Amino acid sequence: MTAQAQTVTNALWTRDGQTLTINYNLIPQEVKTDYAYIVTPMLCTQNDTLLLEPQIWRGANNARKLHRQVVLQGGTEGSYALAKSNETVSRQQEFRLADYPWLHDAPLSLTFRQEREGCCKVEDLGVVREPLPAYKRMLVPKLSVIKDFEGRAGELKDDNPVIAHISKYRPYDRTRILRKEEGMLVVHYELAKSDLREDFGNNKPILDRIVTLTREIMNDETSNVRIVQIVGLASVEGNTAKNEQLALDRANALKRYVQARVNVPDSLFEVNNGGEAWAELRDQINDAQFEGYERSLNVIDETEDAAQRERKLRALPTYRYVRDNLLQDQRNAGYLRIFYDYAPDKQAATINRASQLMMLERYQDALELLNTVRDDIRAENALGCALYMTGHEAEGMEYFRRAAARGNEDAIENLRQLTQ
Repeated sequence: MTAQAQTVTNALWTRDGQTLTINYNLIPQEVKTDYAYIVTPMLCTQNDTLLLEPQIWRGANNARKLHRQVVLQGGTEGSYALAKSNETVSRQQEFRLADYPWLHDAPLSLTFRQEREGCCKVEDLGVVREPLPAYKRMLVPKLSVIKDFEGRAGELKDDNPVIAHISKYRPYDRTRILRKEEGMLVVHYELAKSDLREDFGNNKPILDRIVTLTREIMNDETSNVRIVQIVGLASVEGNTAKNEQLALDRANALKRYVQARVNVPDSLFEVNNGGEAWAELRDQINDAQFEGYERSLNVIDETEDAAQRERKLRALPTYRYVRDNLLQDQRNAGYLRIFYDYAPDKQAATINRASQLMMLERYQDALELLNTVRDDIRAENALGCALYMTGHEAEGMEYFRRAAARGNEDAIENLRQLTQ
């Protein structure tokens, strides 16, 4: 009776596609006492064959005969493993593509040549052929987090710090140093006036920018303006009550300018009367640190009444420096910042969740999730990974090509892995 090769089990390529691991079992039927049965495994492609270590089962008389020959000749019985006539033999072998580059040829199989050896001859008993999984280039998915799409406002904010998400909003109070806050746009007014003139100072490009940004966000359905924060300021010089009114009038003038050009309802504006810009002036004096600046700071810090504070400041020898070098910024200041919000980007969250599943090698789960966002071009690279890793190689490659054509660097890297 012949030895028979059992079905090959767990023949797998490693994830990097560099090693093939094969597990197989050999189970003989009864071996007659005068015979030996030899099974020689062979790793085969269409053009190449690798002979593996044979397995021999010997009947009792055949084994004794071999033993006598070995003793008489002073040799050994060889490296072939001898098994009992009914013993199952299990083998595990690994084959590196670096050692056997022809393994990527198809079809790939493990073939078992079976022979029976008697006293005078060796008979060919045929072969058993077990197909092996074909080599395919393995992919280590390259996936990056998909950023939330924050609408047009989100696109604009990177180059325009005047735009900020509503989470960055904080109410105005007079301790804030607006000139140092990132993104605040400032427009200028003539001395003691609140009329907003495009041809005064550098107002025209600043006002154009304010109007353009506000209009783009207001016209975008995926993001919306939540608050347009405006602060009007006046110099610390002169009558305090008049300066308070002047600062408010300047803020309202900026609001009216925007509303005349963009349809922004009153409810979206936060108009703040910054009054006399004492906090700004104190910060400027501290930064300048001119000779005797500490006395100016003490006057500001220790005098509660604004009018009396101004009189004391004017009486100091350093006031001329303050007047000529610092007060100009307070005489013409109106500040603006735009805060926006956007609808949560559920599709980005879905793509990112699918990417996390693929990192856990849950490719089928990831594919099912990505099928819900197939129309989103941001999902193309992730879809390519999920499809390729679930056996849909051709479709996966097509998604990689689409994403790569759009400049997706992850898709370009994934294609490189599969085509190099």
